[in-house]
Amino acid sequence: MNSRENLLTAGACALLAVLFPFYWITFLGQSMAGFEEALKQDLLTFNWLDLLFVIIGALEVSIYLALSNHFKNHFNATAARMLLFIMAGLVSVFHLTVLFDIYFALSNQTTLSETTGVVVMVIALGSLGLFSLVAAVFSIVCLVNQHLPALLKVFSVLMLLMCLLQMTLVLSFTNVFLFPAALLLLSIYFVKEKEELEVI
Repeated sequence: MNSRENLLTAGACALLAVLFPFYWITFLGQSMAGFEEALKQDLLTFNWLDLLFVIIGALEVSIYLALSNHFKNHFNATAARMLLFIMAGLVSVFHLTVLFDIYFALSNQTTLSETTGVVVMVIALGSLGLFSLVAAVFSIVCLVNQHLPALLKVFSVLMLLMCLLQMTLVLSFTNVFLFPAALLLLSIYFVKEKEELEVI
């Protein structure tokens, strides 16, 4: 990656670190009954939160793809790169659930059938669950790679912790704060990398 690409990736990380907690705190605040009820309620509305949901998904995918490209150019981490591609794909699947919102908005539906609710929940929770597993493997692969710098190692530790908390379900809400912390760390890494490239 060149200096400009590093700066763009750092900016994407910083922006996502702000938008991610804002969206999820607002989203979960729609219903005190938890994620499932908040999701069902969200499906029957199409508003600015859905646009923000798409933006967050696009930013997260672009960051994983940029990180994969960075690994290709700087480190011997083929396995990590492939895992990042899978992570980007799973994030895409999760955020494509916004298509249900669009469908319900266009069809003017005011109620959600049990079958549709189950389908959406399976897609959403299934993609999140698989993401947690793949991201955990990615983190371990990074941690055992001796070529990665310290900041990426710390990022990997935070990712692994997030995955473990996500799998507990009960403590998964803490990722609203842990993920932005990991993103800010990644942003610092790319800014530092940019400065090193400029010196060279």
